[in-house]
Amino acid sequence: MKNVNYVLSVFWKEVQLMLKDGGALAMFFLFPLLLSSLMGGINVMTQEDTTVILLRVGLVNADSGPFGSQVAKAIGEIAELEVTTYATTDAAEEQVAKGEATAAILIPAEFSSNIGNHVPTVIDVVVDPGEPQSASIVTGIMNQVVAEVTIWGEVQYGIRSLLEGSGVLKELNPVEQEAVGAQTLGVIMTTLNEMRRTPAIAVDSVNLEGGAEAGSWLPTFFAYLFPGFTVMFIFINASWSAGSLLEERESGTLRRLLAAPLPRGTVIIGKMLAFVLLSCMQVVVMFASASIFFDMPLGDSPFALVAVTLVVALTSTALGMLIAALAKSSNKATSAGIIVGMVMSAVGGAIGGKAPLTRVGGFGGILASLTPQGHAVNAFYSVMAENATLVQVLPSLGILLAMCIAFYAIAVWRFKFEV
Repeated sequence: MKNVNYVLSVFWKEVQLMLKDGGALAMFFLFPLLLSSLMGGINVMTQEDTTVILLRVGLVNADSGPFGSQVAKAIGEIAELEVTTYATTDAAEEQVAKGEATAAILIPAEFSSNIGNHVPTVIDVVVDPGEPQSASIVTGIMNQVVAEVTIWGEVQYGIRSLLEGSGVLKELNPVEQEAVGAQTLGVIMTTLNEMRRTPAIAVDSVNLEGGAEAGSWLPTFFAYLFPGFTVMFIFINASWSAGSLLEERESGTLRRLLAAPLPRGTVIIGKMLAFVLLSCMQVVVMFASASIFFDMPLGDSPFALVAVTLVVALTSTALGMLIAALAKSSNKATSAGIIVGMVMSAVGGAIGGKAPLTRVGGFGGILASLTPQGHAVNAFYSVMAENATLVQVLPSLGILLAMCIAFYAIAVWRFKFEV
């Protein structure tokens, strides 16, 4: 009974520390929700049928940064547009005035800088008033192009804010800081672009008369998209638990806790429970939002959904403790946790692909089955998209629990409570 009280005391202390860090909590909940909602919205919009109409437009790119180049490249690849590049704004606008171009697209010089710093920016589209319908088409296309590029800026800004707020970059030189940010951004955007190029899930639905039912695959798609992003961020947030444990060791708090007559493992268990609670709350926020705004199904078995959530949260937190046991400092643990979480999520199929990677077979399926993320995504998808029961997801839960126990055992064995 005393050990239970010790665990609860450590748990409550950790919860109080979390509540004091409002910025980290906001990023913890809002960033994954924003990213997954952007991807969900894009997939909804891109399902509308479009008619290929060739329109002549002039393009002026005054921006020398990467985002301006991406926009210019995207515009040039659009089948509906015949794009001519001009060196000056006057030259492009002259073509519109002569009626030889439907519109002139002007990318400002500060475009990349503004996107990267999360500052509002504008791409001017000069249109021919004599062709209102064509001008409207060009404007609509540009809104879509800018929306997709904005995702890069949102993700880059969010990653930079997360890394700077966590303090992981303090002990790194500028080159190492840039490398960590670029690697994290690259993993996210590579998988996002892959998901955008190919449908993640293809589901045919027919009505009672045998006709196809448009848009019926979207709820199933969201049952893959949102759990995938949720799993990814839950495991990335293992970096928080790892850094927190080492910060207490570095500050001497653990030494004072060990003065009490309690087993060392209870300290780790208490901290794990606090982060398990935080991960479960993230699942609630993500899934509730997706269910309300995107009609994402939650399955027919609430008990199975709760069980999967708890086991995934436990496994993620145990991985964080393992990282803490192997890292030399809190900053290195946080950095390693982010990188390990990103890489393992990509390998495990937490984002991108057409189905849970553990099901596809081949080398990719074997790699995915070696990660907790692969089994977590499979379990969530089974419950939410396929209405699996608790009994049916027990194999995935068993594998996750085995990984959790292994992570925890190694963490207790290797962790040094004193510097």
